Amino acid sequence: MNQTTEITAENVCDFLKTFATDISIENLKPVSKRHRGGDNFTFYYRDDAILKVARNAYRARLLKEFKITECLHALSMPFVVAKPIIVHDKGFYAIFSRINGSSLPIEALEGFTPGELEAFGKSLGTSLTFLHRHKFPDEVLDHIPRAADPFAVAIRNTRQQLAFIAENTTEIYTSRWREKLENLQERLNQRWAVVHTDLQINHLFFLQENLEQLAIIDWADTVLHDPAMDLSEFAIEMYSDLPPDGIVAKRVIDVVLRYYQTDDDAITEKIEFGLLIFQIGRAYQWVKNLMNQSYLPD
Repeated sequence: MNQTTEITAENVCDFLKTFATDISIENLKPVSKRHRGGDNFTFYYRDDAILKVARNAYRARLLKEFKITECLHALSMPFVVAKPIIVHDKGFYAIFSRINGSSLPIEALEGFTPGELEAFGKSLGTSLTFLHRHKFPDEVLDHIPRAADPFAVAIRNTRQQLAFIAENTTEIYTSRWREKLENLQERLNQRWAVVHTDLQINHLFFLQENLEQLAIIDWADTVLHDPAMDLSEFAIEMYSDLPPDGIVAKRVIDVVLRYYQTDDDAITEKIEFGLLIFQIGRAYQWVKNLMNQSYLPD
């Protein structure tokens, strides 16, 4: 086995025996189905650590996650990250401390008391404020790529998707989306900051179930982009997975924004844009799938 061998669930332990001789294989336990999916094969290691073994194409991302958490862990912050312990110099694997906490099921947000909702919003809002304002050193920024979809690119791609939808189905009316896109585009002044970009609720851990002590995990997707992208991703999940009337989702987003400090007076429009391109992208994929099915032989 060599360093270019494709890493699979079947050979990952053999790979570790070759390239991580100081790791005790008998102390590994797969983290449920995450062992087999995503960018990494993930294991509990001993009782206090997490081991990630990167798939071949994702080693730079694991190095990036290690560098970011190494930088953040040394700071005094309103949130916690896993302590980085060791990383292979080519990103083959990395070990992080386990966080003594757990994520919330999204439906728990529906039953929050006003006080619990306030604590949740304050934790997330102040944490994102810190992240988006922090000046990372060059040795960390060297590992963080600039996003390939700044607003100008996202607007162009969304217009192309709208044209495709209009050309290939009469079941979806795109005029309202077009109008909304035209109204929003003038407000989308691109800013650049380090953003997490995968701010799902299962990446937010609360230490010992205390809503005032937040930990943020899984930094592999971090890029330089507009800070509103984190808030947009969070809003998309809220509106997608909470009751469809949007009342709970809006309540949660509003309290996060109340504690999020920014001088960007277009932050609301940027979040609205994120929600819009998500809707259009989902419709675009539906039409593509419909067309692919129509081409299948009888």
